[in-house]
Amino acid sequence: MITRHEVAVFGLLALIGSTMSAAAQERNKARQPVEPQPLPWDFRDFADPEKFLPSFFGPDSAAERQALERVEISPSDERTYGNRAAQAFLSELRRHGIQITSRGRDVEYLRRLVAVVQTRMKNRARYPAWQIHIAEADPTEAKCFPGGTLVFFRGLLDDARSEATLVAVIAHELSHVDHGHQLNLLRRMKLAEQTFANPGAGGPRSFLQNGPLLMRAFTHPFRPEDETEADRDATQWSYELGYDPREFAELFQRLQQRAPVTVNLPAFLRTHPPHADRHRAILATFEELQRKSPVAELYVGRENLRRRLPREQQAFEE
Repeated sequence: MITRHEVAVFGLLALIGSTMSAAAQERNKARQPVEPQPLPWDFRDFADPEKFLPSFFGPDSAAERQALERVEISPSDERTYGNRAAQAFLSELRRHGIQITSRGRDVEYLRRLVAVVQTRMKNRARYPAWQIHIAEADPTEAKCFPGGTLVFFRGLLDDARSEATLVAVIAHELSHVDHGHQLNLLRRMKLAEQTFANPGAGGPRSFLQNGPLLMRAFTHPFRPEDETEADRDATQWSYELGYDPREFAELFQRLQQRAPVTVNLPAFLRTHPPHADRHRAILATFEELQRKSPVAELYVGRENLRRRLPREQQAFEE
């Protein structure tokens, strides 16, 4: 028996096929030679929906975003979805020989910091417990998953230089979860399931309006504005917790210095703003916070990071 999810996938493939077929017919009509134009995508991207779909169809419209926001996701569905995504991610890391650490001093240190940062979340009651893992690999990176899973790379712990930096990175990831940024993909899948399971509901107009949105069902869950929002939250939450957000800004300055060459991609192909832009935006938010609510001394916590001892347990002279 074909499941509702399979119906949704078949429908997505049908839309892709019909769109490409129509495009082929238009090309056949054009007999006059024309100046070749660069394609908006690379043919290698056809194998990767996360790259091909957004470049082919462009960003969501305001109406499409409103349609997504109306799709409700229960805490149970979010946990199921997030756990599956997290396990798939961890399995892929292991397949590449990357060890995963899920207990020990470093994990407990991160867990204590997460508990502190979580107090700033609006929807913190939705996440009573967090799964925390460390990927033993070099990237200065962290990744969050809906439902309450966080993966930190060893490179981040080595490169953070202060507890203030780690707090801000954690705040950035928790902001994504708090705003439900990653649930956009699940909302798209649910919308696809509802539409293809009952295409008559709402009439052809509703179906066609959802079509372009459904084509992006498997694109990257974050938009550049999501990253900007998470950076702003990270700066504000850190500041409110008494940590110095300038440590967070310096992290992006270091990353920029290591890779100074900027690739000029179209906006809809980017998921993270450039490091230099993030550095400037964080400092601008910090200055704004200082004007509104000045704080003479903000905590950095280099010794806390070195000892893996959170400030709530012991504060050190800077």
